[in-house]
Amino acid sequence: MEKIPQELIKSLMELGLLESEAKIYVALSMMDNAEVKELINLLGLSKPNTYEGLRMLEDKGLVVLINTRPMAYQVTPPEIGLEMLLKTHSDAKKEAEKLFSTIDKENFVEKTTEVLLHVFGEKSIDFKIKDMFDNATESVYIISSPQYIKYFENLDGDKLNLDITIFSDGNGTDERLKNFFGNKKGNFQIINEENVTNMHSSKIKCSEELEEYKEALSIFEYKNMMILMVDDSEIMYVLPFSKNTLSAFNTKNKSLITLMKLGLKNMTNQLSWE
Repeated sequence: MEKIPQELIKSLMELGLLESEAKIYVALSMMDNAEVKELINLLGLSKPNTYEGLRMLEDKGLVVLINTRPMAYQVTPPEIGLEMLLKTHSDAKKEAEKLFSTIDKENFVEKTTEVLLHVFGEKSIDFKIKDMFDNATESVYIISSPQYIKYFENLDGDKLNLDITIFSDGNGTDERLKNFFGNKKGNFQIINEENVTNMHSSKIKCSEELEEYKEALSIFEYKNMMILMVDDSEIMYVLPFSKNTLSAFNTKNKSLITLMKLGLKNMTNQLSWE
């Protein structure tokens, strides 16, 4: 059915519907109600898939059988149906969290070594950042580009020890940053992005090495970079790569965190205040 936007089908699938269910639900939403044979002709689905899709949608409360001969269904309006799908996900999340907490990890599988790093991909990075901020109780240390400000604008400077360094991209973000810093307690600095990229180049004397350095920098995207440490007990590094290859690593290993803290302190000391 050409009139159904594929983006809508994809969104419904991300909410938990199968593709056939999503197509049926959208079609019924456009028609309000329809006989099964109308849906089969309209969508081009097989008869078994259509009946199974309707049965599963009915189980979810998204459609209602209004006639048996011939079989016809009416849709639960999207403004209600979408809320029902969200509640299903929310309830499932709470139940899963409860069950995960009951798992005995120590006896589930024998471990020989501690996991040093956890890797996060493009779709999970944002959720991990938010999780770390939500669970911070003592301190938050950040080095990042302005694009991550949205995550920490509501940090409580009275309860948390804040140490924040932001790379300024020169595109009007300085004012926003200064407004953010103005009503918070902590150590804040804004660093010109050019200073970051030139930080090591001045020390390179060999022209060939300098060209290699510049070539390496060309593949970096500092706007995607972020280093986040909370409570001196967990650190996350979002690598400065392009969006389609964005990834990050996270660790709670005390030795690795100590080494990274020393390296970060040395780096920020080399950079000048804006």
